[in-house]
Amino acid sequence: MVKKIFALLFMFGGTAYGAGGAKFINYFDLILLKAGVSDVHTRGEWIPVLAALFSLMVLAVVGLKYRAAVSRAGDDVMPEGHFSLKGLVETIFDFITNLAKDVIGADSYKPYLPLLTGIFCFIFVSNLSGLVPGLFPATDSINTNLAMGLSVFVIYNIAGAKEHGFSYIKQFLGPVLFLMPLMFVIEVVAHVARPVSLSLRLLGNIFGDHLVLSVFTSLTHFGAFFLLFFGLLVASIQSFVFTLLSSIYISMAISHDH
Repeated sequence: MVKKIFALLFMFGGTAYGAGGAKFINYFDLILLKAGVSDVHTRGEWIPVLAALFSLMVLAVVGLKYRAAVSRAGDDVMPEGHFSLKGLVETIFDFITNLAKDVIGADSYKPYLPLLTGIFCFIFVSNLSGLVPGLFPATDSINTNLAMGLSVFVIYNIAGAKEHGFSYIKQFLGPVLFLMPLMFVIEVVAHVARPVSLSLRLLGNIFGDHLVLSVFTSLTHFGAFFLLFFGLLVASIQSFVFTLLSSIYISMAISHDH
């Protein structure tokens, strides 16, 4: 049954053949066409928005199902003896919690846990959607990635200013008085580069993975199955890397070891 479902996805979602040869289908593009958006550039700008909304809808459904599972479990905190959505979600939560504790600190991580969990889950679901032919991953857009990177940038700077007050500026000045003007410029450039590097790193990996999968899908509907494992690996690793670096930036901003 599973093989038949994936075969249909590859057959109808991967490519369509016409007079011009192979053409990749994008379901979000088709939705925009049906909605009357005929301009190619306008559709290109709105496709990542629909992809992000799709990922958020998936997360909302998972969240509702998890809440229902928790309600059914009641006071029973014992893990289930089989694979379940509740167990998967709790495993992810536990992983992000331990990561935040280790990087930010056991006394300081809790205010940033919702941000880190949300970032990880959104990137992970978006990356996984790119493994389904016909679906465009939201993380395959620099706009989506840069929005997340800038959110992290704003939050860790606010966290640093809240933790240190006006003395937070010392992190930008360096240890030597006469080098302060130079160090300030260098530090500002380094901080501005952080959201850009987060965005480009995620974009490059997801774009490359999606491109390889699309090319193999255009050649054969079944030959790309072995790439799905590597796609899943990339989706997991890039979600972890983005979340880890975000945790490190927060930790550096609130740290008193300067």
